[in-house]
Amino acid sequence: MSSCPNIGGNQINYRKKSGYASLLITTLSIIFIMLNDFGLWKVLIFIPSIVMAISLLEAYNKTCIVYSTIGIKHMGTKYERERDEQFLLAQRKKSLTIVFNGLIIASAITAMVYYFV
Repeated sequence: MSSCPNIGGNQINYRKKSGYASLLITTLSIIFIMLNDFGLWKVLIFIPSIVMAISLLEAYNKTCIVYSTIGIKHMGTKYERERDEQFLLAQRKKSLTIVFNGLIIASAITAMVYYFV
């Protein structure tokens, strides 16, 4: 069982919009940091980076980390309780992968900004 989505339609679009908005904020923040010297404050780039990474990973994997934690899905117009334990287990594993990958991406961006900008 490789994929057990728990979001669909407008929820995926919402996460894409959130991810792209965070990408824009991250990019503008990096440009602003490049123009000014902020020292240790550069690590704050982690915040928009983690939002960007997790939002885009959720949209790509069609899995919401919050919904899988509480055991619901939103595939269209209404919320439904996930009844299948196998699907719920797969969703929770996918959620942990999303969080872990998001942390790696945001940490890499933060490290690059801190050390190279």
